[in-house]
Amino acid sequence: MAGEINTTTVISNLLPDLHSDTLAHLTWWSGSDLIQWVDEAAKQLSRASMMFVERDTSITTAGGTATYPLPTRHNATIHVFFGTSPLRPATVIELESRDPAFQTTPATADAPPDHWYEDDIGITAVGIAPVPATAVALPMICSMYPPDIDVGGLNVLLQAPAPVAGYLAFFVLAKAYGREGESENPDLAQHCAARVKMYEQIFEKYYGKGT
Repeated sequence: MAGEINTTTVISNLLPDLHSDTLAHLTWWSGSDLIQWVDEAAKQLSRASMMFVERDTSITTAGGTATYPLPTRHNATIHVFFGTSPLRPATVIELESRDPAFQTTPATADAPPDHWYEDDIGITAVGIAPVPATAVALPMICSMYPPDIDVGGLNVLLQAPAPVAGYLAFFVLAKAYGREGESENPDLAQHCAARVKMYEQIFEKYYGKGT
């Protein structure tokens, strides 16, 4: 991924399509609406494709602890490492067939942690087997959703390739003209939604299908 998209610029460029020259002169929508839809678009794209992949190093194991909270903004886990050693993904059933007590069996020097799992322990944790016996870094490579694009203007930048600006624009127009009211234009909203889907299919092909 390369480049930064200024979402303020994306919104400003949309104003003529929304029959306005400034945010203050919008008739049927508000600036907050547009920012909210840009934020929704970025998060939807992060689920549709593996575009937003990051390496997280915030987790450290603790002796005798089998499960750990997933990183903030986590969508899906791709790889997990115990220190510098890659771990293999597994299901609880697979691990139980190897060791029924895998959730409590401690790791040793001869049998260090070799698997990670997420099923059957909720959607916000990752498990390590055998159970770590010492404090070791647990780097993870994950698909993440981007930081919030917020109304307060504290974050208006989206780390993404340039074509994503077009995706954001069509997403906002689909939402704007799909909302019930005087501004509703079902044909235009449907056209823009179809363009959104087209962008998602392209990004899925290039970056991989999301969650």
